[in-house]
Amino acid sequence: MINLLTTRNRAVCALVLGVLAFSGNLGAKVEGTGQSAGSELSGPPQMNAEYQVRDPRRCKELNSPPEPSQVPAMIQCTMERNAATGMTLLRDIKVEMSAPRNFDVDLDAGLQRIDRSAPVFPLSGSMKLYICSPVGLGYPAGKSCTVYLTPVAMGKCWKTGFGDWKCNLLGPAPDSRSGVAGPIDY
Repeated sequence: MINLLTTRNRAVCALVLGVLAFSGNLGAKVEGTGQSAGSELSGPPQMNAEYQVRDPRRCKELNSPPEPSQVPAMIQCTMERNAATGMTLLRDIKVEMSAPRNFDVDLDAGLQRIDRSAPVFPLSGSMKLYICSPVGLGYPAGKSCTVYLTPVAMGKCWKTGFGDWKCNLLGPAPDSRSGVAGPIDY
């Protein structure tokens, strides 16, 4: 019985993901070569001398669902970080935001601090993900990053239990290039 439920949950999840990935224009579409939209959330980029790229984007708290034009900035603010394994930055985010739906435990339980009573906005799109190393031995300036092209990605915007909003976008990266310059703008 448990195996049947697990299989059913996986099938429903795959069906929902497939519908979202191949659906028509269910919501607003936002495209950007950079990410100038959302500057009211974070201000201008700040450079990081150690990596010679911009720092991860940090947004002020957003206490209402993001406007479609703000979603790329919210994805950057939620997902970008400087960690011991390197600097993770996102750029060229193109995203569509679907109509809101109710929380679904099978699809949404893993979202960071999610408010289960608030709507969830499904996202689909594409992006470039950069993993950068500090400039130095083996990582010359302008060549210290690897870019992962993510042509098909899915994500969500959700409200946390603290009342602020987060967004993510994830997908496979079938193509990557090493030894590239990292982003200096949004």
